[in-house]
Amino acid sequence: MSILRNPEAKKLFAAFAGLFLLFILLAGVFSLVTSRQFQSTAEQTHAAVVGAVIAEYPDAEQEVVRQILNADEEAVSQGQEILSRYGIYTDDIGVNTGLLQSNFRVTLLLFLLFSVLISGAFIVPVSKFLNRQYGEIQEVTRYAQKIESGDYSLDIRDNSEGDLSILKNEIYKITTTLKSQAALLQQEKIALADSMADISHQLKTPMTSMLVLNDILSREMPETEKKEFLARMKAQLSRLEWLVTSLLKLAKFDAGTVVMKKEQVLVGQLVEKAVAAMEIPLDIKMQQVQISGASDVSFIGDLNWSCEALINILKNCIEHTPERGRINISFSENPLFTEITITDSGVGIAKEDLPYLFNRFYKGKNAGDDSVGIGLAMAHTIVSRQGGDIAVQSEAGSGAQFTIKLYKDTATQRADLA
Repeated sequence: MSILRNPEAKKLFAAFAGLFLLFILLAGVFSLVTSRQFQSTAEQTHAAVVGAVIAEYPDAEQEVVRQILNADEEAVSQGQEILSRYGIYTDDIGVNTGLLQSNFRVTLLLFLLFSVLISGAFIVPVSKFLNRQYGEIQEVTRYAQKIESGDYSLDIRDNSEGDLSILKNEIYKITTTLKSQAALLQQEKIALADSMADISHQLKTPMTSMLVLNDILSREMPETEKKEFLARMKAQLSRLEWLVTSLLKLAKFDAGTVVMKKEQVLVGQLVEKAVAAMEIPLDIKMQQVQISGASDVSFIGDLNWSCEALINILKNCIEHTPERGRINISFSENPLFTEITITDSGVGIAKEDLPYLFNRFYKGKNAGDDSVGIGLAMAHTIVSRQGGDIAVQSEAGSGAQFTIKLYKDTATQRADLA
C-alpha cells in the first residue's frame, strides 16, 4: 500500500514539491541577477581602462578595442607582466569584494528562508498528520476494546477520505454484523428455552397418562377392561413416538444437518405416496380423497422430505374433517412454479389463528386434544428449505385450503440434473 493513497500525505508531498520548485526558481533568479552584476562590473572596468589609454594615446583606439574583443596571447602575456610589476594579478581583476559579501548574505538569507518554509509547511504538518493518525489508531483500538467487552453502541463511521476512514467504516460494518449476530443468538437462546419448555410439556402429557394407565393395569380387573386400557396405552405410546420422531427431525433442520436432494419429483407419485401413508386414518373416518392433475407435473426437490411435508398437511386435514368428509388434492405447474393445493371440508380455521398456524407448538381454537402443533411447522420448514412456501386460506366452518408453491430456477435445475 503506497503512502500516496492517503490524501493528507498527498497534500504534504505536493507542498514539499512546490517549495522545492520555488527554491530552484529563486536560485535561478539570484544566479541571473548576480551574473548581470558581474558583467556590469567587468564592462565598467574595461571602459575605464579604454578611456584612460585612449586619452593618452588616441592613435591606439582601434588596437585597444580589437584586443578587448579578441585578445591575442602575446598581448595578454605582456599585459600580465606589466600588471605584476604593480602587484596586480589576473585573479584580482574585476573582483568586487563588497558585491561578493552582499551576494553571500543574500544566499544565506534565502537558505534560511527556505529552511523556515520547509519547517512550517512540511515538518509541522507532518507532525500534526502523524499525531492525528496515531490518535485515530488509538480511537480504533479503544473501539475494538469496547466491542470485545460486548458494547456495540458506539459509532465509528467516518465520511472522510483515506485508508483509516475506510478501515473505520469496515470495522463499523463488522460491528453491525456482530451486533445482529449477538441479537440473533440471544433470540435463539430464548426460542430454545421456550421450545424446551414446550417439548417438556408435550412429553409430560402422554407420559403422565401412561403412568396412570400403568397403575390401573397393575390392579386386578376384568380382561375386557384390561384390553381397553392397553389399547389406550398403545395410543399414547404411538403419540409419544411420533412426537419424539418429529422433534428429532426438526432438530436436524435447526442444526443444518439435513441435506436436501435435488432430483426431478413427479407430483402425481408424490401425492399417491403421501395418501398411501394415511390410508388407515382415512379408512377409520371413512373420508374420500380426490386427486386431479397432469401426470407430467414435476419439480426439482427431495421426494422423501416433500412426502413428509405433504403427510403432515394431510394429517391436519384428516383430523379437522368430520367422518365421511372429503379432501381434494390438485396440482399444476407453470414456467414460474409448481403448485399443490389441498382442500378439506372440515371445520376450518379461525381467522385469528391463520398468522400463527405454522409456528411450532401453536394450537388453534379448533385444534383437537391430541394436537401438538408441530406437524404444520415441520411442513413449512421442509417446503421453505426447498425454496418454496405454504399459504393457507380458511374461514371457520367452511374448511381450509393449503397451497404449496415450489419455485423453479431453470438454470440451476439444469446444472443440478446434469
